[in-house]
Amino acid sequence: MQLHPFPEPDTPELEHYMLYSRAEIVTILRRIGQERTLVSVYTGEEGEFAVTMILHVDPDFDEATFDMPINPEAQQRVLGAHELVFVVFFENVKVQFSAQLAQATTLEGRSAFRIRLPTQMLRLQRREYFRVRTPIMGKATCLVPQESGAAKYESLQVLNISIGGLAVLSYPHNFELPVGETIRNCFLDLPGIGPVNVAFRVVNVYDADEGADGRRCGCQFVDLPPQARMMLQRYVNRVEAEQRKALGNAKKSA
Repeated sequence: MQLHPFPEPDTPELEHYMLYSRAEIVTILRRIGQERTLVSVYTGEEGEFAVTMILHVDPDFDEATFDMPINPEAQQRVLGAHELVFVVFFENVKVQFSAQLAQATTLEGRSAFRIRLPTQMLRLQRREYFRVRTPIMGKATCLVPQESGAAKYESLQVLNISIGGLAVLSYPHNFELPVGETIRNCFLDLPGIGPVNVAFRVVNVYDADEGADGRRCGCQFVDLPPQARMMLQRYVNRVEAEQRKALGNAKKSA
């Protein structure tokens, strides 16, 4: 997926990438601010924008505070705009959200402006399907129907997963996934999220490091419903957040 720095249009196709969880939106905004990542704020239909940074996120007051642009004209555009669109590239993801009004304020003696916290946020990944390794404890599993069709399922370990697909570990003497085959009525068990009914197409199969007879099967989801996509995105976000937290703790203790 090729991403440009301009705001994405409001189209039904992007609904799959919308985030509505207030807690997750607050977390993302805070992380962007902590990393002092530059944010472009678009103020009009002609592509005019200013560059700012997130200074503070306060969910109790339902507001986020941004650094005021230095240029006086940019300041006037920000404070006078009927709609502001914020775009930032953060951790290989294009993040976009909007606000209806900006108010001038100060923060610790610094000129700033504040907006209401967005109720939705668009997250587009540079790589459309960003995969995360499933955690060692509480790994996700996938129940795949056997060929007999007698309501028998094989439980396969999920090695990594994204909203686009997954990799599972199979053993040919028990169960085999032929390349190119589409398998439906599979059930993903995502710890902390719940079961998800999915269909996938087997893209590749090769020997895995986990064992001499193990096969690593790369699969792409097919006809993924919006609800399933949302649950997968929540799981990916949760695993990614846990891994970053564990990495941060490891650095502190080192």
